[in-house]
Amino acid sequence: MSQLEKGSPESKQDTLAWGDSGGQGAFRDLTGKMLGDFHVERMLGRGGMGEVYLARQISLNRQVALKVLRPDLLTKETYLKRFEAEATAVAKLNHPNIVHIYTLGSVDGVRFIAMEYVQGTNLRDYLAKKGALELPLAYSIMRQAGVAVGAAGEIGLVHRDIKPENLLLTRKGQVKIADFGLCRDLDAEHMQLTQPGVTMGTPLYMSPEQAQGQPTDHRSDLYSLGVTFYHMLAGQPPFKGDSPLSIALKQVKDVPVSLSVHRPEIPAELDRMVMRLIAKEPADRYQSAADMLRDLARVKEVIHAPTLAVPAADVGPPADAVNGSPTSQSRSQTTTTRTPSRTWTLPSVGLRLSPKLIAGLVLGGLFAGALVGWLTRPEDLLSAGAKEPDARPALWLVSGWRETVPRLNSPEEQYHYAQVAAPRGDEEAAWVAVLGYFPGARDWSSRAYTQLARWLLRHHDRDRLGALGHEIVRSQKSQTHEKELAEIIAAGVEALDGDHEGVIRDFNEKLLPHSLIDPALMELSLEVVLQASKTASRGGVPSSTLPKLREIQNKLVAELLQAETRPPTSKAAEGES
Repeated sequence: MSQLEKGSPESKQDTLAWGDSGGQGAFRDLTGKMLGDFHVERMLGRGGMGEVYLARQISLNRQVALKVLRPDLLTKETYLKRFEAEATAVAKLNHPNIVHIYTLGSVDGVRFIAMEYVQGTNLRDYLAKKGALELPLAYSIMRQAGVAVGAAGEIGLVHRDIKPENLLLTRKGQVKIADFGLCRDLDAEHMQLTQPGVTMGTPLYMSPEQAQGQPTDHRSDLYSLGVTFYHMLAGQPPFKGDSPLSIALKQVKDVPVSLSVHRPEIPAELDRMVMRLIAKEPADRYQSAADMLRDLARVKEVIHAPTLAVPAADVGPPADAVNGSPTSQSRSQTTTTRTPSRTWTLPSVGLRLSPKLIAGLVLGGLFAGALVGWLTRPEDLLSAGAKEPDARPALWLVSGWRETVPRLNSPEEQYHYAQVAAPRGDEEAAWVAVLGYFPGARDWSSRAYTQLARWLLRHHDRDRLGALGHEIVRSQKSQTHEKELAEIIAAGVEALDGDHEGVIRDFNEKLLPHSLIDPALMELSLEVVLQASKTASRGGVPSSTLPKLREIQNKLVAELLQAETRPPTSKAAEGES
């Protein structure tokens, strides 16, 4: 008796039920059978390459998902080699955000892969119930999926079928990508859009080069990831059509509308990040997942907020978590009221937030110093009471500053090292080190923040300058020096954006009336005005703009001269250039 026949009394009947799988080839129901160490409990679904079953591994007494290769593909050597070679590669990866591969097996002509069984739901079903996701949850999914795609790309794995069905969500909010490398259709590499009767994977999420049968690499996965992100944030994919061919043609030719059209509260930088992911040309996209994750990290503070755990009713029964792309056999019939999206606003510090300034501030957020290690950690934004680590502002500006800057004996020595002794190219890291090594030295930290702002302004790094200002507002808003610095930084962002009227308004209405007392802040203010004057002198501005800027400049110079000749009235007033 074969091992297939040992699993159930029904084995004496028609044990192999052959049929048609939607044009995808024959299938068979192995429910109740034994495949070596695995007892097949029930079918979870069917896909292009075969079926997926829930099974129990007898020796370890654990549930697993079995992906069984279609019988008609057993005679195709290329499919067998790819099925085994890429499964082996994924097994070596052993990443927390990728479904684990346990073993490859072959019993009585049945080729299968035993993999981790994920209890929860997939993103497709979750979106069908909830619609567009709130930003904190969307961020968590984007980060974890991006880390997984990046880890696979580093070892040369191209998924080729990134889509919501293949993003599994556990009940604790962990994301696991299924079917890495297992959905690759070698024949599809030679398909063209004009071929009749060709089913080209999943056109809703397919990259333009894949739709045209051109060579693909990890940037194709980044495109599919971007379309998935678009779907999460907008509540619908960027393209719709009457047929797979029409959708694929749109992937090649059409440009989707901005996410802000669907949801005006979407941060501008997040919108730009997604649109860059789905650029038509691979060269115009992010060239690695790590690059994308860096931009994603910058908007973390703006979109992050505590969220409650997803109820079991939302993620559905374990049967809904299909490890792969097959269609689930059972769907919940419960109607769930969609949670309305929230509008995320910046903390108020008396600033007049113009659209350009908001866009500049949104570009900020935490860029963790240990980005790779932090990003590969499973995040549980869905669990109740989850807390974010408390990070001091600006430490994210330079990754690895501890490795490049020595720790000195006092904050004063550390400050002067950054001021006069730091090697060329390490100046920014040296200022960050003052904050990182001596977090309790408030006076020196204030000075270091000012010098960091000057460094970013001089290098025209408006994105990180805006991010620095936003973080200072959030963590130091009760201190006069930091509040003034944040206002000057806001004007600096406007100067770099060419918003001359905004610069004039900020100084005339907020900064000059209160008379800055710190010479370092005055010097920074002077540099901001000079930057605005420089761009205004190029033309295209009202005739009154330059005289107004020169008037502010003269006032700052006069105040600076007075400040240099009077003794400091407090420690907070002691500033250095």
